[in-house]
Parts: sequence; structure tokens; C-alpha cells
Amino acid sequence: MENENASVKKQSKGLIIGLAVAAVVIIAAVILFVLQPWAVNVASVDNLKITKYEYTFFTKFNMSQFLSSNSINSTPEQYKWNTKVGTETAKDQVKKSTLENIQEFKIQLIKAKDAGIKLDATDLKNVDDAINQQITQYGSRNAAEAGVKTDYGITLSELKEIYRNLTLTQKYRADLLKDVKVSDEDVKKYYDDNKKNFDKVTVTHILIKTVDDNNAPVSEGKKAEAKKKADDILARVRAGEDVKKLATEFSEDKPAVTTKDSPGYEGEYTFGRGEMVSEFEKWAFDDARKEGDSDVVETQFGFHVMQFHKRTETSFDDLKESIKPSLLQQKQTEEYSKKLDEFKKDSKYAVKTNEGAVVKTDKSLYGI
Repeated sequence: MENENASVKKQSKGLIIGLAVAAVVIIAAVILFVLQPWAVNVASVDNLKITKYEYTFFTKFNMSQFLSSNSINSTPEQYKWNTKVGTETAKDQVKKSTLENIQEFKIQLIKAKDAGIKLDATDLKNVDDAINQQITQYGSRNAAEAGVKTDYGITLSELKEIYRNLTLTQKYRADLLKDVKVSDEDVKKYYDDNKKNFDKVTVTHILIKTVDDNNAPVSEGKKAEAKKKADDILARVRAGEDVKKLATEFSEDKPAVTTKDSPGYEGEYTFGRGEMVSEFEKWAFDDARKEGDSDVVETQFGFHVMQFHKRTETSFDDLKESIKPSLLQQKQTEEYSKKLDEFKKDSKYAVKTNEGAVVKTDKSLYGI
């Protein structure tokens, strides 16, 4: 009888321990589910949370934009983000842009939901295609996961969710701006106000390079030789020699192979604004420039012996069909920016940050 009681007690004790362990496991699971330490939200806009991966994605994007716009030859991982650029540190500037981008992103998602805008089958296919394109570019899914992690600090599935939401914001934008129009009168006025910007110029140039085949700068000695060669050619141009024949003989950017359709290089170009490097363009579009003017202009590629031939006006009829879509896009962008600025003035759309999560995430992103 005592043995039976002992056995019952042991079984009861085992049952109690088992229930206790199960209770601990359940409680731990509930805590993990509620707190989700792997998915801590760093901030919120109104009723929408800003996840760590969204914050990371926009930060990484703005880091790259900052480096590019400031012509800084560095990777986000190598750059010292506590460096002062102007009156603020680089980190402060990127962080400000990131929070503003995320605020606008979340406002648009809220407004899209309020307007009943949803993604359709075509939208979802486009998102899938975008992800598949990433996989194709990287060579495999594993390589894409690693590449996206390096570039954006997030997983491929997280990038897909961001793509979905970005597509939704684009649909909302299109819906909001569907009534914005551009009239023929708008197009004509824009042409008249900016007529000179549509001019084209024709010049002949002879390039004497100051970079090697890998676009690396040559030595100072070789650069001095290139300048003297360019000056000597300029003297011959100004003495009346045919600049096109000189281009055929001396220019170092002529094609290596000629064809029956392009039998010889003569160095003549006709172009509009924004098509050439800035120094080249500035000289050619100088309002004082007249036929026959010649000079040596230095660019990142070398010394260009230039001769100006003519500047021609582009007619309204030739341009109106190309102006209209760009003017519409400009008008839509202005209208949308105004709308977003109005929304951002509403205090309910302010970004509320989880400072602990932000500081921790920033430390991993900026390394400081």
C-alpha cells in the first residue's frame, strides 16, 4: 500500500512538474509573441508602426544618396558619419531625411487605405517580377538575400513588403492627381519662357586626353605635354587650318573602327543642354559665342580644342509633344508636394519615435 501511495505521489509530482514546465513554455511563448524582440518597432505615424526593417531600408537608401550628392567616394560602411558637413553631422542630415521619407511613406499608406485603394493582380505580379529581377541580377536566391542584406540591411521578404507598400503609394498618388491637366496654352507659355534652353549648338572639338585607358589621371608631366599639344593645335585652327581635318588627325576620342556609313571622324557635334560635361557646355552655350570662335577647354577627360559653328533655335512645333508630358509631371509633382506638406502639418501624422529602439538601430547603421 505504501509503495502504491509512493507511486501515486511520484506520478502526481511528475504531472505537476510537467504542467509547470508547460506553463513556463506557454508564458514564454506569449511574452515572445507580444513583445516580438526580433521585430521591434522604432516609431509610428498615427496608427501605423514603423518597423526596424523599414527604418533600416530608408536609412541605407539615404546614406547612398548623401554620399552621391556630396561626391564622397566611400561606402556607407566605411564613411565616418559623425563628420560635419555644413552645420550638421552627416548622420543628422541622413536621419532627418530618413524620418521625413518614412513620415511621407506612412501618410500615403494611411490615405490609400482611407481611399479604399488596394493592389490588384497586376500590381502583385509586378512586385513579384521586381523581386525575381533582384534574384536574376544576383544569380541566385541565396546571393540575392546576401546582396539585399548588404545594400539595404534587410531580407528579401522584407524588401518585397516594402515594394508592395511603395506600389500602393504610387496608386494613391495616381488617383489623387488624375484630374491634374496641362493645357496647350500652358505648354506654349512654358516654351516661350524657356525658349533659349531648347537651343542647340554645333561645335567641332579635338580631344587631347589627360586620362589613361582606365580613366585614371596621367602624370603632371604628361598632362603638361597634352596642354602644349592642344595649344599648338589651337594655334593652327586660329591660323585658318580646317578644324575637321585636324580632328581627324589628332583627336583622341575618335572611334577605333570606321564603317562605310561613318568613314571618318571629324569631331563635329550638335547637342542641347545637359548632354555634355559642364565645362564643355558652358563654353558652347555662352551667349557671347559667335561663329568661328575657338579655344582650349579643360574637362575631366582632357583638353578640348573647340571651334564654335552655330547656335540654332528649336521650334515650338518640334517640341510641344515632348514638353507636355514633362510639364505634366512637373505640375503633378508640385501638386503632390503641396498635398503632402498639408498632411504633415496635422499633428496626428507626426513621427513618434521609440528612442531606445532608434538609438540601438542607429548604432548598428552608423557605427557610432
